[in-house]
Amino acid sequence: MPTITSSKKDLENLTGKSFTKEELEDVLLCVKGELDSIEEDELKIDIKETNRPDLWSTEGIAREIKSYIGKEKGIPEYKVLKGKRKALIDKNLEGIRPKAAYAEIRDIKITEEILLQIIQLQEKICQGYGKKREQIAIGVFDLDKVKGNVKYFAAEPSFEFIPLGFNENMSLREILIKHPKGKEYGKLIEKKEKFPLLIDENNKVLSLPPIINSDESGKVTTETKNLFVDVTGFNQEKIDLALKIMCMALADRKGKIYSVELNYGKKKFNSMQFKKEKISFELKEVNELLGTDFSKKEILKLMEKRRIKGTIKGNKLTAEFGDYRKDIIHAWDVIEDIAIAFDFNKFIPEKLNVFTLGSIKDESRKLKDLRELCVGFGLQEIASNHLTSKEVQCIKMNSKNEFVEITNPVSSNWEIFRKNLLSESLDFLSKNKHCSFPQKIFEVGRTVELNSEKETGIAEKWKLCICISHSKTNFNEIKSILEAISRELKLNHSIKEKNLSFFENGKSAVISFKEKKGFIGEVNEKTMQNFGLETKVSVLEIEI
Repeated sequence: MPTITSSKKDLENLTGKSFTKEELEDVLLCVKGELDSIEEDELKIDIKETNRPDLWSTEGIAREIKSYIGKEKGIPEYKVLKGKRKALIDKNLEGIRPKAAYAEIRDIKITEEILLQIIQLQEKICQGYGKKREQIAIGVFDLDKVKGNVKYFAAEPSFEFIPLGFNENMSLREILIKHPKGKEYGKLIEKKEKFPLLIDENNKVLSLPPIINSDESGKVTTETKNLFVDVTGFNQEKIDLALKIMCMALADRKGKIYSVELNYGKKKFNSMQFKKEKISFELKEVNELLGTDFSKKEILKLMEKRRIKGTIKGNKLTAEFGDYRKDIIHAWDVIEDIAIAFDFNKFIPEKLNVFTLGSIKDESRKLKDLRELCVGFGLQEIASNHLTSKEVQCIKMNSKNEFVEITNPVSSNWEIFRKNLLSESLDFLSKNKHCSFPQKIFEVGRTVELNSEKETGIAEKWKLCICISHSKTNFNEIKSILEAISRELKLNHSIKEKNLSFFENGKSAVISFKEKKGFIGEVNEKTMQNFGLETKVSVLEIEI
């Protein structure tokens, strides 16, 4: 959870209201914030909202509080003036760091506090939302030292410039080895043949993303009057959001936003477009979900406190909000904001007067029977985590897949939901090579995958995975277990030969049980090496 450091006086100036300690603790609930500490003028605010990077600064917190206390109403409006500057983005950056977005902020008076907030917001976005600069890296420059159009391109590692905090030219490769930021983030690009570089019209270096800015233009002080903001990464939508949040904060400091034309070859468009999005749902859902009896007028007023514009037509409620609110994807997200605006502390708990008798669900009983059946076959049950890594699920399996990803994972080891159980079973075997063979394991567990036909966009499936590892295991051994399972559970299955990326050619097949699917085969040498396995493995995985 991000902890924001802020000046109490600065927060009060931005909100236009003074707060006692108790009042501040109450009002911070509107941003899901807790006051960790207050020492003289310094506040430490723990923000529990990980899906809203727009709140990770004093400006963002103040923006939300102003609406909550009635100082401002509705969706925040930001004017973007058309700038003259263009950015040429090299197609050769594909596979290195291919996407970027830029904006200018003019006529801003930078104080020490504002400078600290710029740095803080920049770092919070890069570390959290940007996965430690892997997905998002932000640079802020003295605009008056940036001459003409800029070029973002793939440069040779021998290219030289003076990095921030140093006083001598260094090659890009040397920066990764010698500069503190190069040592910290160099792993993100060090294996590339060329490195991403941003230069101006006079070929002066601005930045080596995502590592370090140049000492000449990347040094921002209280004397700086105009700023150039640069964001790079892999996903244009995420980059645009990060740029938008930076510019919103600077505009709240009275800076003027100017767009920069992005030139991706034939594709040209302006950065910094503030748009609005809408979501509609049944009006009755609000009171049904919250257990309230709000009138239409009350609902619209509460939405307004959360900077959401509501309109009611018949039985439909439409919520309109700024496109920086990427946390709103369902009606319940809007209803949660209505509850926050009302104040959770005002909800009166009701005693639950329900008497029920518990019983085992049929689904649970079937899963229990399946587990007991596998134990009867001499298999040992294992349990793996639902969250895992792309390396285990994809790279080591020699396959390319789309996964349900975590927006801000704590670690790359827990960045996606598992799509299959086999990867985790092979990972388990790799960590138990010291144990005696044969090794016979199974897991019954849920997997998660993308599915556009579902309301949530994802589908959960129960699966069974069995792995047998010893020097003489083969397709026939694992196939005999499949047939035994089908016989005991009275299932009719069919097998069709198919070569899969992680199986030996000619020794793999896909399985069908009516609407259910699966696969069976012998793990190939390349996959074995990827997992560090030395003893043969035959496997099957089926939906249940």
